[in-house]
Amino acid sequence: MKWLYANSGRPFFLGFSSLLSALPAKRRQVLALVSLCVLATGQGAETGGTNQPAGPMKLSLEDLVKVEVPKVYGASKREEPSTEAPASVTVIQADEIQKYGWRTLADLLRSVQSFDVTYDRNYDFLGVRGFNRGDYNSRVLLLVDGHRLNNGLSDGAYIDTAFLLDVDLIHRVEVIRGPGSVLYGNNAMFGVINVVTRRGADIHGVEVSGWGGSQDTGRGRITIGNKFTNDVEFLISGSLYESQGEDRLFFKQFNSPAFNHGLAVNGDDDQFKSLFGSVGYHDFTLEGGFIRREKGNPTAPDADTDPADPRYPYAAAFNDSRTRTIDERGYASLKFVHQLPKEVDVTAQVYYDRSDLDRANVYKDPIYVLDPIHTVQSAEWWGAELQANKKLWDRHILTIGGEYRDDFNQREHTLDGATGRVSPDIQRDRHSYGIYFQGDIALLANLHFNAGVRYDQYGAFHPTANPRLALVYHPWPETTLKAIYGTAFRAPNFYELIAKSPSRGLTPETITTYQLVWEQTIVSHLRSSVAGFYNQMDDLISWQPDPAGGMSYQNVQGADARGVEFALQTFAWESGIEGRASCTLQTTRDRVTDQILTDSPEHLFKLNLSVPVFQEKLIASAEFQYTSQRATLLGTEAGGFGVVNVTLLSRNLAKGLDLSVSVYNVLDRRYSDPATPFHVQDVIPQDGRLVLGKLTYRF
Repeated sequence: MKWLYANSGRPFFLGFSSLLSALPAKRRQVLALVSLCVLATGQGAETGGTNQPAGPMKLSLEDLVKVEVPKVYGASKREEPSTEAPASVTVIQADEIQKYGWRTLADLLRSVQSFDVTYDRNYDFLGVRGFNRGDYNSRVLLLVDGHRLNNGLSDGAYIDTAFLLDVDLIHRVEVIRGPGSVLYGNNAMFGVINVVTRRGADIHGVEVSGWGGSQDTGRGRITIGNKFTNDVEFLISGSLYESQGEDRLFFKQFNSPAFNHGLAVNGDDDQFKSLFGSVGYHDFTLEGGFIRREKGNPTAPDADTDPADPRYPYAAAFNDSRTRTIDERGYASLKFVHQLPKEVDVTAQVYYDRSDLDRANVYKDPIYVLDPIHTVQSAEWWGAELQANKKLWDRHILTIGGEYRDDFNQREHTLDGATGRVSPDIQRDRHSYGIYFQGDIALLANLHFNAGVRYDQYGAFHPTANPRLALVYHPWPETTLKAIYGTAFRAPNFYELIAKSPSRGLTPETITTYQLVWEQTIVSHLRSSVAGFYNQMDDLISWQPDPAGGMSYQNVQGADARGVEFALQTFAWESGIEGRASCTLQTTRDRVTDQILTDSPEHLFKLNLSVPVFQEKLIASAEFQYTSQRATLLGTEAGGFGVVNVTLLSRNLAKGLDLSVSVYNVLDRRYSDPATPFHVQDVIPQDGRLVLGKLTYRF
């Protein structure tokens, strides 16, 4: 930890040398070059390029006042500046969502450092720091206003059009990288994403918006909200969406007359209906939402193209628009937040959740195409949580809490669309609880030690304890150094436990993470960060051939990931220009074979820039996202690609009226993402150029 007490910012990079020693020589050279550039930027503000002794950059008091440090709640379950949080944090505000024309949470996350998104034309799968298994995002915890949104079937976190919340209702998104089981328990392996919603006072009336454009896409929303003088605050919002998707998709694996020469026609449609609302009065908030999403799946999962395979005639039919998935997700929560005497904050909540899935696959016999076979799953659960924060001597904060969850209904059955026959139900239930403790101790005025641990009893699995330790050091007001250690776990979910061939002896998978973070204010409105990480993943649950026959989920030895992230963010200058850029270099390898994992890009580059064109009436925003090549499950490669998106936004075109036009994939780049284990394809083609217009009116 010598770097923590260094007299200059430059020795901080010494901490990365051991962490990233396994990187190839060429990549280490790139890393060193970028590091020098960042250091030169930070030191140049003071030295002015002269030969003066290098020292910490100094900002005037006026400049420091201008520095914008976003607040974050999800890192410690209490609001704090992101520079104080014991994690590497990115905060995205509602203003950016509007300027860049992001349609879904997945669009937003694509712009975040070290994140990449894979789309199999049914769901979006989130990759974090080089790890993406295409299994419903169950290793990331997704929250809405602190409420867990991962479903009770696959523990999946939907980030596409199945995400419960309309993006126009987002106030900010907190992206917290690294293990979060110390406060949240299951699923928070690679990070926590907390979506904070707008409140009734933000609406203060009625807001209506509509989208329309390519692929016969239409979308509408109406939101009503207000806060009254008696402190009652409410918001209610409903959204509708429909898109025909790509009308023709070509898959080379099906390129024969028996499969319409590989063309899937009119099978990519997507639609949803959603409702969200909240009511608050003093310390109480009642909140809930519901979404029903139906998606056509043109990829023919579980298909077979090999005539020599005995099951070939009975495999899933290709180019049948009846192959689709229907997801429903809803919840209601009642939260109580109150400050007791002697600086004690108490938070309590009770909640009820439900998730449902209807997956319709069409199969064929040697002569006929049959009616769909529906796999129907449902889950219901309720839970309660109590937490207290106590401040001691205005310097230390202690947090203690407990959570109980009862998954009282987890079930699956199949329905034959032709005969109406229902297979016997598979039914399970699960009881879980966790208790946690965390302390933030001010060792010095500029040095904080954050330590916490959580004990979980998750279902019938063995109990687990997961700690987090972090040092947060401010050698100067404009500099933050963080050293973070933590562990997390993910228990086998209902979907994995009842897979085709019974999954025998599954145990929770775990991760141990080491992170070093340097955050620097260079000048007012301009901040940089450098983060190095090492992830050790053990007992990973993976879809594998079963020795007893068939396929099932099995624990495998694990994988290791290491990498470094560079980020630069500008907050709004007086001219109105703002933007951010990031570069991630990473390697994730199987511990047994030493091969790079599938769907694991080694390089990511993101650039976002927003510029006023005409005063504040017209704003032009552009983003560029580059993803390097990725290995597929079939041993091929999905080539690297770069995508440019552009949005023009006119605010207050007329009183209360906003207009925007977005062009996605402006250069019409043709590229593909790796397929998941449930496809015969190696890659899945992605959309070309799309154009969407949006009107929003407030009254």
